Amino acid sequence: MVPQLSRARSLALLVVALLGAATPLSAGFLGFGAPKDADVNVVVDMTEAGRKISPPTKEKPAFYYPVLAGYRESGSLVAGEKSPPPTPVAKLLAKALAAQHYYVMGTKTPAPTLILVFHWGYMNPQIDDTGDDENPQQIFWNQKEMLALVAGNTVKNVGAFGSDREDILQNMRDDRYFVIVSAYDFDAAKEKKKVLLWQAKMSTPSNRVSLAEVIPSMITAGGPRFGRETKLPESVTAPLAKEGKVEVGTPVVVPDGPDKAKKPEPAKK
Repeated sequence: MVPQLSRARSLALLVVALLGAATPLSAGFLGFGAPKDADVNVVVDMTEAGRKISPPTKEKPAFYYPVLAGYRESGSLVAGEKSPPPTPVAKLLAKALAAQHYYVMGTKTPAPTLILVFHWGYMNPQIDDTGDDENPQQIFWNQKEMLALVAGNTVKNVGAFGSDREDILQNMRDDRYFVIVSAYDFDAAKEKKKVLLWQAKMSTPSNRVSLAEVIPSMITAGGPRFGRETKLPESVTAPLAKEGKVEVGTPVVVPDGPDKAKKPEPAKK
C-alpha cells in the first residue's frame, strides 16, 4: 500500500498520541584553543520486540515517518544555551539514516514500518553537596537519567571493577550534549500502542564546545550503529563542525519502491 500526502494529518495525530507529548558559538575556553574533535559516547538499547527485526539492507530498506521532537534541556540549566535550527539537524539525521538504508516515507515509497523520533539538547548532572567537612555527602538528583544516557541497558554487562565502569561513572558526572533517535513500531502506533524497538543515544561533554558544533559529530558517530544493539558504551572520535555551524549535505531520498532503493537519488531543491 502506497502512503499518500493526504494521510499527513492522521499521521500527525497518531504521533501525538504516541509521544504524549545555527548560530555559531565560540568554542574557546579560558584561553585554550578550540578542540578539533569530539569524544562521542554511543549507546543503542534494543527491546525484545526490536531484536525480532533485522536491520535494513540495500535490498530490503526500511521506511519511516520522522518526528522532530526537538530541543530538550535537563538537569542543571544553563543560561543562554541555544539550539541549532531543527531543519538542518533533521537533514543530517536523514542523511545518516539513509546511509544505513533507513529512508523517509514518501508518496511513491512502501508504507512505513517505523516512526523515528528525534531529540537533541543537553543533560547536566544535578548534584548537591550535603553534610559537613568531616562527613561530606552528595545527593545526585538525576543519577538515573544520566546513567541511562551514557550507559543505558549496557549497565548489566559492566563488571564491578574495570575501565568500563570507571568511564561510565565519569561520563555520568559530565555536563553533556546529546542526540537521541527512538524507533517505534508504526503498525502498533496505529492501534494506539507505544512499542519501542530501539533507541540510539549519542552524547559528548559540553565543555569548550557548542551544541551546533557537536551535533554533526554525534550524528556521524552514531549513524553506523542505528538499529544495532551495543553490548557496552562505545567511544567514537568524530571531527567537529567548522566554526560551530551545522553543515548539511544533500539528503538522500528514495523516489520509488524497494527495487529503486539500490540507487537513491538526491532530493530536488
